[in-house]
Amino acid sequence: METGGVVYVVGRTPVRVVQAEEPFWRELSRGARGEDVVALQELLVAGGYLDAEADGDFGQVTEDAVEAWQEEQGLPGSGSVSLGELVAVPQLPATVTVGEAIRVGGQVSGGEDAVLAPTGERDFVLVVTAEQARLIPAEATVEMSFEDQEWTGVIAGSSVDESGSTVFELTAPGGGSVCGEECGLLPGDEQVTVRSEVVVVPRVEGLSVPAAAVRTHADGSAFVVTEDGQVDVVVAGSGQGIAVVEGEGLVEGLRVLVAGDPAQVPGDGGDETGGG
Repeated sequence: METGGVVYVVGRTPVRVVQAEEPFWRELSRGARGEDVVALQELLVAGGYLDAEADGDFGQVTEDAVEAWQEEQGLPGSGSVSLGELVAVPQLPATVTVGEAIRVGGQVSGGEDAVLAPTGERDFVLVVTAEQARLIPAEATVEMSFEDQEWTGVIAGSSVDESGSTVFELTAPGGGSVCGEECGLLPGDEQVTVRSEVVVVPRVEGLSVPAAAVRTHADGSAFVVTEDGQVDVVVAGSGQGIAVVEGEGLVEGLRVLVAGDPAQVPGDGGDETGGG
């Protein structure tokens, strides 16, 4: 949810969420000063109602902006904001949910959890069995996704829980929380499950040839034989009989010698390079 978004409506009065470090604790009207006024002014500036600096001083200009804002919502233009009309969360955008006590027909007496939003840093862990843990090297990365968001995590440490499972602690590649500035998009639940995939071998893309087509010089460097002769290559990765290679002059569809004497020009023993 973005700043100014409506969380719920009481009667005809919408309750809106605002990014602010401190909670809204009083009515905001002309003469008020403080950080809560700054948060209100920033909301008005973002909406195009206030063409002035958010200085924390609720004066005539701010009062006029509040009136215009209220009238656009179809509310009486009082020029003041009553306690309860704004809810502060430390970071936006965020996934904001309404507390169980806030429901149609429900009665509240004050002090109930009205709006819930995630706060603080999100910790990411990967829990696997002991057998699975043996297959995951320390340099492996973990690709994670939640709805439309995608993140990459690296292993920062590990421990074993009471059940014997291995718990890998994950951070962003540069440190910090895996979700970075997008943590607010996660639900406010205490625990959230995200889809994850452990990448043991980094993904390699490029031109692919049959592994049998890659030969080595006496010094250990690799080459392939094409219709135009030998081409030195660097093997970027291989598996399942296919090698991904890089070399000057290599293009998709170029025929390479798979078997036979490298001194001979490829004939029926040739194969083509492909993308992979």
